[in-house]
Amino acid sequence: MKETLLIEFTVENGKNTTISIPDPRSDVSKADVVTAAEEIVVKKAVLSSGNPVNGFKRAYVRTIQETELE
Repeated sequence: MKETLLIEFTVENGKNTTISIPDPRSDVSKADVVTAAEEIVVKKAVLSSGNPVNGFKRAYVRTIQETELE
């Protein structure tokens, strides 16, 4: 199975943007993600169409199972 951590942010222009992180740690917690997301917002480390993110919206792990056809 493939897992991806998705972190959604609000952007100053009123839109939303998502950061995708492949293969997150199996023990990653919401608290870990919120701490990192707050740091990203404070430092304006992520831009979307030239606009900085201004808030954490949500985070989730997407799991995809691939089955090869034979």
